Amino acid sequence: MNSSNPIANPIYERLGVPTFINARGTITTLGGSVMPAEVVEAMAAASRSFVPLGELHDKVGARIAELTGTPAAFVCAGAASGMLLSGAACLTGTDSDAIAALPDTGGRPNQFIISLVDGHYYVHQGFRLCGGELIKVGSKQAVTTDDYRKALNKKTAAIVFFLGSQPVEQLAEVVAVAHAAGVPVIVDAAAQLPPKSNLTDLVTVVGADLVVFSGGKGLFGPQSSGLILGRKDLVQAAAQNSNPHSGVGRAHKVGKEEIVGLLRAVELFMEADEAATVAEWDRRCRVVGAIADEVEGVSADYTAAYENRFPPASPLVHLHFAEGARHNARDVARALEQGSPAIMASASESSLTVGPQTLQDGEAEIIAGRLRAILSA
Repeated sequence: MNSSNPIANPIYERLGVPTFINARGTITTLGGSVMPAEVVEAMAAASRSFVPLGELHDKVGARIAELTGTPAAFVCAGAASGMLLSGAACLTGTDSDAIAALPDTGGRPNQFIISLVDGHYYVHQGFRLCGGELIKVGSKQAVTTDDYRKALNKKTAAIVFFLGSQPVEQLAEVVAVAHAAGVPVIVDAAAQLPPKSNLTDLVTVVGADLVVFSGGKGLFGPQSSGLILGRKDLVQAAAQNSNPHSGVGRAHKVGKEEIVGLLRAVELFMEADEAATVAEWDRRCRVVGAIADEVEGVSADYTAAYENRFPPASPLVHLHFAEGARHNARDVARALEQGSPAIMASASESSLTVGPQTLQDGEAEIIAGRLRAILSA
């Protein structure tokens, strides 16, 4: 990257690691999200003192529970960590002997009913690592509430639900089925923010027992953080299975900086005007989509906010390249990536998609200018 690059970063330049404009979204392999200055400042301030980590966890968890209106909260080391810890919580409760014995669960229920609709196999591995046995239901395409019902048995420790891959309307049905059998429901909602209502309603209104979010996606907090919300006893059990306690989650350490950073991120998220945020995202999409009006063989259409599954509140703009057009989508995406500044966008053979959630101020205009130059060449 050269010094004229508006996204140049001297830290990464020194290491020889490229930076880029991210038009794809809060993807872990692309760095998650960019934290607001207030979050970075909170982390820096937290780094300057020693604190009792357990007490910090307790106080921050209580504050986040207050902000979200949920019974309890715990800051974990990312969403995958949160899913493993939630599984452990359902296997042990707060029994210290049971916590120390994992992954040996003795004669206690240890089966997790989990659907095949989500392809993140590391989530499945997490439940197995903490001592669980997986009962897989449904297919990669769909799972029904009846699939869960039929799999319930006396060894069931919990049901796992993938929000986004599965609709929130089905979650209410699954919760009712599970609770009728005295079984808790764990929800993977890693990338399901915004809408803000998911942070406040999935536990208190829909009735899920444990809900896990990524800290470094829609919350724009530290990438190595996550959030567990839910029933007080189960959140406490998750905490006792995690650092700074001894247990299967001891390796899932969250530093004082990330704990405080995520708290500040949640505060900012709850204070934000969601309608204004989504309106700005839509404006960015329109800036990019307007290029189609200038280029023969290119058309634009839009996915409206709250119609997409990942992330649900972000609109998208799709540039479609007609057969026989001077350019094709993959070549244009490659040209964007190879330019300066580099721009990462999603592309198929015939369309290029830009997501606005991870764009910084002015970057939609940069993308539009680069597209104009590429398509006019």
